[in-house]
Amino acid sequence: MKQIVVVDDEPVIRDVLTALFESEGYAVRTAADGLAALEVVAEQPPDLVIADIIMPRLDGWGLLASLREQYPEIPIILLSATFRGQPPNGAILVAKPFDVDHLLATVGRELNRTAGAE
Repeated sequence: MKQIVVVDDEPVIRDVLTALFESEGYAVRTAADGLAALEVVAEQPPDLVIADIIMPRLDGWGLLASLREQYPEIPIILLSATFRGQPPNGAILVAKPFDVDHLLATVGRELNRTAGAE
């Protein structure tokens, strides 16, 4: 079972994404900010990380930089209501509010891409 870590400071977003991905057969762990996410990832590296950009303590940019240093193979999807453009370090950007089908397709594509690289 593929594992996803969902990182967002809004509990409702974490809950919605957890329910969505679990209904698709993924195992989901969550974190409320980037620092907590680094701990969750260190316990057991996931197959994919989805993170909001604007969060307290360590934002999505800082999380992205830290994960790229320690776990360069993990795909990272960043969620943002404000940032538009190409995120650095090979991350994928999905705009909030997100289209569920688009998000699921993006997750599936990234997981399949990394599975093919193994």
